[in-house]
Amino acid sequence: MQGKRYVLCGNASAKGISEDPSRDLRLRLSGKAGHGNITLRIEDVHTKMFRGVPPLFHDLLEIATYVYSADQVVRRGADDVDSFGDGWRRDLHFVVPVRNPDFWNCAEVQETLCSTLGFLSDDQYQFDFVKLDQDHQFQEYLEFNDTQQMYGMPEQVVMFSGGLDSLAGAIDEVVNQKRRVLLVTHKSTSKLNKRHRVLEEMLAAKAGDNVPHRITVRVHKTKELNHEYTQRSRSFLYVSIGATIARMLNLKSVRFYENGVISLNLPVCAQVVGGRATRTTHPRVMKGFQDLLSLVAGEPFAVENLYIWKTKADVVKVITDAGCHDLIKHSMTCTHTWEMTNQHTHCGGCSQCIDRRFAVLAAKADQHDPAEHYKFDVFTQSRDAQDQKKNVDKIMAAAYLERANQVKGLTDVAQFVTSYPDVGRVFKYLNYNKAGQAAQRVFDLYKRHANEVMGALDDLLSRYSKEIRERTLPGDCLLRTAYESGSVVSMPAVVSAEKLPDNIFRKRGGVWEARFQGRGRHTILIQGVDKGAEYINLLLAFPDRETSVYEIAVGSAANAIDLPANTGVAPEDIEEGFQVTQGVPLGDAGDVADRQALREWQQRARELLSEIEEARDAGDHARIEEIEEEMAFLTKAMEGGKGLGGRQRKAGDKRKNVRDAFRNAVDRAIKQIAKYDKPLAEHLDNSIKRGEVVGYRPESPITWDVRPIVNG
Repeated sequence: MQGKRYVLCGNASAKGISEDPSRDLRLRLSGKAGHGNITLRIEDVHTKMFRGVPPLFHDLLEIATYVYSADQVVRRGADDVDSFGDGWRRDLHFVVPVRNPDFWNCAEVQETLCSTLGFLSDDQYQFDFVKLDQDHQFQEYLEFNDTQQMYGMPEQVVMFSGGLDSLAGAIDEVVNQKRRVLLVTHKSTSKLNKRHRVLEEMLAAKAGDNVPHRITVRVHKTKELNHEYTQRSRSFLYVSIGATIARMLNLKSVRFYENGVISLNLPVCAQVVGGRATRTTHPRVMKGFQDLLSLVAGEPFAVENLYIWKTKADVVKVITDAGCHDLIKHSMTCTHTWEMTNQHTHCGGCSQCIDRRFAVLAAKADQHDPAEHYKFDVFTQSRDAQDQKKNVDKIMAAAYLERANQVKGLTDVAQFVTSYPDVGRVFKYLNYNKAGQAAQRVFDLYKRHANEVMGALDDLLSRYSKEIRERTLPGDCLLRTAYESGSVVSMPAVVSAEKLPDNIFRKRGGVWEARFQGRGRHTILIQGVDKGAEYINLLLAFPDRETSVYEIAVGSAANAIDLPANTGVAPEDIEEGFQVTQGVPLGDAGDVADRQALREWQQRARELLSEIEEARDAGDHARIEEIEEEMAFLTKAMEGGKGLGGRQRKAGDKRKNVRDAFRNAVDRAIKQIAKYDKPLAEHLDNSIKRGEVVGYRPESPITWDVRPIVNG
């Protein structure tokens, strides 16, 4: 993590706090240009809706503005995959003048605020709230405009970004449900002004007598304060604005509309980790916002995402089914707004653009989203691999497609959670009594999305079959790459200035990362054979050391239970009574007796690992034989996850089963690795001993980096 940066807000003093005043950031907020280096303007407020804003909401909006501004001022350390973690994350210490410092400094508010922002932007936050020395009126931020006709007081505040999802939500509210709503838009760049205006006018035409009112918010910073583009804290500013306006209207909720695949936003590859896997409407963030706003309001305040169980193709269908297909081309999805021109409104290569293109294809609405609006055609154009940014985009597109391909092939929720253990972090925020129910719902969502993506790909391959067959499309375009590789796409990681170890085989999040003899670097997606990869990882950690296959197998099975570090599930995210075995939820898989049996087998397995060492030291071969037989028995019981009843096999049969299972798991993993790195696969195949005694014996000494990267 970078060194601590102090952010001094308003006239707050750094005396006795800051360690290096030269690195302090001073932010001064003003409602009128010229009095500070940040200007907050809430535009198009109708006089009929204005009511007094409680001091705590006034504080909230100013805190959010300071956080958002600091997010753009303080640079992240680097933008490459190897710097994620220490280089990517920032340590921000705010000193903020507020009207009620006792409230903001209380433990519950501090914990809710810091933990929510920390997860949202993947940074470290600390706040000191001090007494505001000179108060000012909330009206200083407001710009009244009564030219819009009010069609009754709004019933709901809806966050409106102008993207496909929020557009569909507005259409759902206004056109389908005939609700009176107020759309709140944060305009981060003037480039979007015209597009927002066109959308608002077209939506008004569709609404008839139910035209939505809209309020726009701008945060203007002096030029020298614009450094960092990631803006991960934007949704905190966004929801604070919406909640403050809702309070003005005596309403007790705000609504986001964002599809569940984006909201949950499981990393598609090693490049999309931490803060880069944007969490703007992640269920954990939404729950944090709701808890904070309820504390500020002094009563329950709801923060809702009504599209959490929709895919983006579902969202597009909402628009077309309502007869609003002509609005699609005016919506704005691209994250690279700085690249936007009148001709090319979307870059075409960022994750949002890729998701949009596949969604409109899956919804049979691509005729309403002209390809010429995209600077780059992700499907048919070549990318210069020497260009770092384009290479990152290429990895993103390939990983997006490969994840869909893999999820489509999964048959049950257990496989899904095993393959993407990060999903375990979200279950307790989804309002289900049992984690297994939440897991099934998430799996159904991603399965539907995967089918949509692969269906769209099949359609494209059919459309361009002649060009693919005649090889008139560039060899590295996504369509040819997918066709010629059978949708198994090798994804070389972004090259960093940091020197990498010559030999790497380690888990990074939900995928495996490999590098052999200093050549290249690959993010390897090993579906259904993670066990074999784990065995290989363990053997590489102890070269030239041989051990019995039963120790490896039983040790792996024992540590799979109640070990969040193995599964990617954090201890605080595991609910009471929700066990984790290799990332697979067991909450609904069996009764209490089954879970108790698993715990007992786990404990016995650990005891056996100690006993076999003692037997070896004593040279007691008979005892070693007995222990190995019991290890084989426990391995089959634990990995099968079933009771010990049923037909009993001989111990020798179980030992053979364990040996065969180990060999098959390693063989399958090596076969998958060969798709990405054949020399590495050949080396592993030749160097790993797979029998009753197992081990890794290379021809010459090799040092491997096998440490897992959990958060990076």
